Amino acid sequence: MNEQDLLKLFMRQSAQQVYVVTAKYNNEYSAITVSSATSMSLDPPLMMIAIDKKSHNHDVLTKSDYFIITLLYHKDEEISKIMADKIDAKEKLQKTGYKETDYGPILNIERPYLILSRYKVYDAGDHSIILGKILDGKISNIDCPLVYYNRNYTTVKNC
Repeated sequence: MNEQDLLKLFMRQSAQQVYVVTAKYNNEYSAITVSSATSMSLDPPLMMIAIDKKSHNHDVLTKSDYFIITLLYHKDEEISKIMADKIDAKEKLQKTGYKETDYGPILNIERPYLILSRYKVYDAGDHSIILGKILDGKISNIDCPLVYYNRNYTTVKNC
């Protein structure tokens, strides 16, 4: 087994929260499902996302001054699938509903989200790591998180 397959199989055994990341740069949109998002620092408050360099969302996300991370919950599987689709980002946003803000498009659903300013972008092999500094956001309770595990959507026990 090569190292890439080993990594894929290893990560399939890891349950990961599902997020949507949106951004806008020069009238181009980004809207994508990600599971590689994590907090990096409290001082300053930083979050990290990783984006494949071959993704049509890559340039918008690495060049935009701002991006928004929205946390999905277990009833948002359809939103996740739309955002993971290879169609135009603006079309994805129109299908799910969004509102324009000074920071970019925000999903028009009652979910927790963070607004971040691009802090730094790092090269990481076939991906770029984007660090964002938290500027604002909204916290709302979700019943149960949407989780991706072993190539399937699920949630946590006792939900």
